[in-house]
Amino acid sequence: MYKIICVLIVVFFGLNLRLNAQEKNKDLHFIADSLVEMGIQNKAFPGAQLLIYKKDSVQLLKSYGYHTYDSIVKVKNTDLYDLASVTKILAGTLAFMKLYELYDIDLNERVSEYLPYLKRSNKKKSSFKQVLSHSSGWIPYIAHQNFVRKKNGKFKSRTLKTNQTKRYPTQISDSLFVFKNYPKKIIRRIRKTEIKTVGQYLYSGLWFFLVPELTKQLSGLSFESFLKLHFYNPLQLQRLSFLPTRYFPKNEIVPTEYDNLFRKQLVQGWVHDEAAALMGGINGNAGLFANASSIAPLLELLLNKGSYNGKLLLKPETVKLFTQRAYPESTNRRGLGFDKPSVSEDQDAYPSNLASPSSFGHSGFTGTFVWVDPSEACFIIFLSNRVYPSREQRALYELGIRGKLLDYALQN
Repeated sequence: MYKIICVLIVVFFGLNLRLNAQEKNKDLHFIADSLVEMGIQNKAFPGAQLLIYKKDSVQLLKSYGYHTYDSIVKVKNTDLYDLASVTKILAGTLAFMKLYELYDIDLNERVSEYLPYLKRSNKKKSSFKQVLSHSSGWIPYIAHQNFVRKKNGKFKSRTLKTNQTKRYPTQISDSLFVFKNYPKKIIRRIRKTEIKTVGQYLYSGLWFFLVPELTKQLSGLSFESFLKLHFYNPLQLQRLSFLPTRYFPKNEIVPTEYDNLFRKQLVQGWVHDEAAALMGGINGNAGLFANASSIAPLLELLLNKGSYNGKLLLKPETVKLFTQRAYPESTNRRGLGFDKPSVSEDQDAYPSNLASPSSFGHSGFTGTFVWVDPSEACFIIFLSNRVYPSREQRALYELGIRGKLLDYALQN
């Protein structure tokens, strides 16, 4: 069956027929269905949501498969997925874009001028432009979950407990509560990490852990409140949230992974990213949950250069600045917070062969992907839990499903 589907996909890639609008729409639906079903059959993910927007309207919105491979709970369009690093652009970067406008931030200014605890660190010279474009030399990640247990498997003091107290107030899973000052320890670890080659591209999520503090310092609002005030509430995003179990029943939130190392349970309704979890689940690096329909207005806002339904939420010049390549003369493909197409002309270009130089987006570790291409007035949202039951599942990458879906969206 898998070979038959692959042959069909190859055939449709080669077709160059003049179809009317209705036939094109049928073709788009058939190919999209074939690609996603191929992923499910090959256990790239147990289920998914797909939204394709083009030429001022949603062309396709559909859910596929089940929450898990036991095929009990079907995925619905209203179900929420853990967005993982897509949070970096739909929360961390969006918040900074607004801060940039409101407080006249110079992108070439040092981050340490706003976060003084970096002044006596090796990061004292890092600029906003460098950290946003992943060229600051900051390392990719810190596996904080490796520091919370003793050799005998028990939790170290001032890390985690299985019952909530005043000293352990913040719930991070079904049965774990983090020490109240542990987020400060995470910030101290970030401060002490080594610096690699400044100016050379190295993907790093560490800066996005600092955005909530910067937001609070400048605006006086919490990170979540700031985002709600300037973006989420004006856009009426009803099914996009940090810590979604505050608002939605668990059966409407798709599980991510059986965590055998850190939480030792199925992670469902709690952020999958361990560091973001230890920060309390509200973070610029990861932590957002949403369904495709609630992400769409944010992408439409970016596609329309900061405007949505007549509301100007960001200046057009801000959107242009952040979504273009930060260093166009270098091999660093990144924008400011946003990912961009690879500069290579290889046959397997990232994220797809047809993505234009003006396009931008981001992917997420859990199997999520959003991409906007202004040249075709198009965007795509693909949500999956490819890490179920384990992050070792890599078929999503091997099959190249997300890139193929983007290509079909762009050419139909």
